[in-house]
Amino acid sequence: MKYIPLFLLVIALTPFYCAAATTADDVDMSDPMAVYTGGDIKAGDQGLGGALQFSAGKNDWAVMGKVEASNNFETYRARIFTPNKITGTGIYIDAGKDNHIDSFSSKYATVGVLQVIPINDKLRLYVGITYGKSWEANNKYQDTKLINTQIYAKYKIDDKFFIMASPQYKYGLDGEEFRDFYAELSLGYKIDKSNIIMFTGSTDQQMWLTYKFKI
Repeated sequence: MKYIPLFLLVIALTPFYCAAATTADDVDMSDPMAVYTGGDIKAGDQGLGGALQFSAGKNDWAVMGKVEASNNFETYRARIFTPNKITGTGIYIDAGKDNHIDSFSSKYATVGVLQVIPINDKLRLYVGITYGKSWEANNKYQDTKLINTQIYAKYKIDDKFFIMASPQYKYGLDGEEFRDFYAELSLGYKIDKSNIIMFTGSTDQQMWLTYKFKI
């Protein structure tokens, strides 16, 4: 398993090319790294959550920032992605905080790269790897360096329906050494160009419904 981060880094740095949207109306909201301004609302067996997303762009570059909350607003995640619209490569910043377990407060902050890989007209991959640090505010585990690898795989069923799988692997390098695998599987429906509904299940036995909208 120790070779997985290196393997994904090689993939992420390979110069793949993809077509990119040229206007806000052309953005496909089903893409997990689509650059647009909007948000989402979610509800499931672990409570309520939501997210706000902003974007800006000039020429071939864009920036997307997203702040999201889940588990009744006790788990937070913030991401910034700066893609090149021609190559599909970008710098990826990912950080989070989790307080939903009593007396446990874990945090992480990482930075790395993400690459969009169009396989064909129906399947598209988003491969990312970030490096940083993980720590716990109440000293429940030792501070550790962290490698986080994640793949989003989106398959277009037709013009309305799509499936998305997102496995993630976290690797603690020193201090608290750990191996953590987590994955989500979603079925999505495009109501129109500005509204999407997604039903998601995860490996930690959670399920939720998400409504995404574009402003």
